Amino acid sequence: MPIRVFKNIEGNKFTEITEKLGLTNTTGWWFSIASGDFDNDGDIDFIAGNLGLNYKYKSSKDETFDIYFNDFDQNNKNDIVLSYYNEGKKFPVRGRSCSSSQVGQIKKQFKTYNEFSEATLIDVYGKDKLENSLHYQVNSFATTYLENKNGKFIMHALPNEAQLSSNNQILVKDFNKDGNLDVLMAGNLYASEIETPRNDAGTGVFLTGDGNGNFTPTSIDESGFYAPEDVKDMAIIKVGIQQKIIVANNNDYIQFISINK
Repeated sequence: MPIRVFKNIEGNKFTEITEKLGLTNTTGWWFSIASGDFDNDGDIDFIAGNLGLNYKYKSSKDETFDIYFNDFDQNNKNDIVLSYYNEGKKFPVRGRSCSSSQVGQIKKQFKTYNEFSEATLIDVYGKDKLENSLHYQVNSFATTYLENKNGKFIMHALPNEAQLSSNNQILVKDFNKDGNLDVLMAGNLYASEIETPRNDAGTGVFLTGDGNGNFTPTSIDESGFYAPEDVKDMAIIKVGIQQKIIVANNNDYIQFISINK
């Protein structure tokens, strides 16, 4: 889905204003969002955590990642079909083995793996079935800085170091005390289908802000922030007089990382 905005106009009723803010073409696999005035112009900007650009799934504005939901084999059970573009044509993401375990007729239709590898999405599932499916498209998997500019948002992909994996939580604070907001992110996604490796390249990233909407990645050695597990949440807490970052890792221990002055 796109990033959506609702405005409380009458005090007790929300009205969607996503289109007015220029956010209709922002479909992604969003995991997190945080706010702050990152360009020091007096209004609120956002950082939105996405799946990242280092995963098996790829997408762009012209060549989207697509999801179809329909009863393709007419067994009264709906199936999920994923597709990607290759040289302007759509192909199934899943291979013959995985696809045929869901829709059995694929094995009969495509006798060999080679035949299936050359078949487009329409060849496999049929144009009519695809057109009548519940259909979603992803424009971008990039974790993004949303710049608030004259009442509309401009999308800026964050540096590559922020795209290594999904970003599940974002902390915004002037960590280095230079008067500008910085960004701390962590994530990963260990749960995945059998044909797709887990999204686990992220080790957490510290981005220093310059007050003009630009962000510079900081190495782990310099920042001291290292969160390589399946991070599901983070928060800043106070233990005595010391501020700490608490990192909740799925199926693992909780980390505490001290914020040094």
